[in-house]
Amino acid sequence: MSATTFVKHYASPSRAESARAHHDWLRRLNAPVRIPQLHEVACTRMVLEHLEGRQPVPADLPVVAAALGDLHTAAYTRHLHAGQLDQPFEATTALRLVDFVSPRSTVLPEDFAFAELPCALYKDSNIRNFILIDNQVAIIDFDDLTLAPFGYDLAKLVVSAAMTHGPLTLDLIENTLNRYNTQTIGTANAHCDIRRLQLYTEIHHRLTSRYLGRHGYTYDWPTVRPRGW
Repeated sequence: MSATTFVKHYASPSRAESARAHHDWLRRLNAPVRIPQLHEVACTRMVLEHLEGRQPVPADLPVVAAALGDLHTAAYTRHLHAGQLDQPFEATTALRLVDFVSPRSTVLPEDFAFAELPCALYKDSNIRNFILIDNQVAIIDFDDLTLAPFGYDLAKLVVSAAMTHGPLTLDLIENTLNRYNTQTIGTANAHCDIRRLQLYTEIHHRLTSRYLGRHGYTYDWPTVRPRGW
């Protein structure tokens, strides 16, 4: 890594190429989020533009949520309006997005009604996967990309922030959700209410709890989730 580049290493060339495809597709959405330029993918490494900024803290969640809403809206408008959550989606000739349901079948409630929900995406919105540069939100992780309902990736942002920094107030979570919904308001059935967000946070808890004590996850979600959830 130099002052102008950041090098990310992968376990295999196929993982590096997958990250490249994700990066290229997200960049071509032209959403109002910052995506670092890709210099090269060489075997098991990805060389990206180094971005100067800071990682978000809980107070920044509404700003990051608005950027997520913009990204999800752009993905839906350009491509994912033709997708279904239980079917893989051919985003481009080089990128086949995994469906939402099959990789999460063991943690989704049996009565989860996904058939009528519009497709957004999941890109692992761990709070550490963003950088704030002045008032601009940048995405710095491209490893995981699947279909997901609107609000699901936002729930990962909330859970990861609480597991990293400690309890979040309900007012902050509601403000974060409102900022997200404001950016997705033009998409039919995209609105994510607080009950649906609560459901998604519990799904993320089941998927993320095994990382407690690692990767910056210090707090267990059941101990930091808002009272009444």
